[in-house]
Amino acid sequence: MNSQLKEKLVQQLSDELFRFCGPIFIAPELNSYPNQMIAAGTYALIDTGEKRLLVTCCHVWDEYEKHHDKNSKVILAVSLGEGESCIAFQNPKSHRIAIDRDLDLVVFEFEPEEIKIPHNKGWFNISDWPIARIEKEDHIVTMGFPGAWRKTSHAECNFRCVAMPFAVSDVSNTGFAAFSDGKNNQVLNDMKNSLGGISGSPAYCFNTNRELRLVGFAKSGSEMAVFFTHASFLQPDGSLSSANGNSESLPAI
Repeated sequence: MNSQLKEKLVQQLSDELFRFCGPIFIAPELNSYPNQMIAAGTYALIDTGEKRLLVTCCHVWDEYEKHHDKNSKVILAVSLGEGESCIAFQNPKSHRIAIDRDLDLVVFEFEPEEIKIPHNKGWFNISDWPIARIEKEDHIVTMGFPGAWRKTSHAECNFRCVAMPFAVSDVSNTGFAAFSDGKNNQVLNDMKNSLGGISGSPAYCFNTNRELRLVGFAKSGSEMAVFFTHASFLQPDGSLSSANGNSESLPAI
């Protein structure tokens, strides 16, 4: 494969992944400046066939609650693309369906009809249930929005994203990991000190038909490893089936 074709295929994959994820962030209030942002992660958009969902890491939600408890003006918001594309949840708890701190996942109902601004996002469709698990030495790709790459200037904010390919080094009951063990050295070295902000990033592999298959969500990373939670805990109704039985599923308020 020549370099131009490879570059084209990589760009096509990046464009496709970008449709199904974006940055989720915490800010002091609705009209705060981008450089006042408190924290940020990544969200994944998923269509289960029953519901349209937004999934991110539980520790992102916990950070929001910690600051919101101190100041009720603090908001949880998402960016849906370029320009004037940021929207804040009016009442995030009314959208929350499930939360599991052992899995480090939180699930929100997030319907397109509620989005009043133009956007180019889509909901990744899952048609085969239960979600199959990844295996050791399989190859995955994840996309996130590193905080270190975020550019802010007065009222403008540019969230930059990156697609990261990994070889799965180890698999456990709750998740899997990509270690800096030779196969992942280059990408982890390139992303050194830039992995903050990828929490919640959806991870995919290709099935035998070369179609994307959701397999996990990134929850933490360093220059030594990136850790993921299995997507198989997610259920069609948006609930989380925890291996430890500690998932809290809530009806939408």
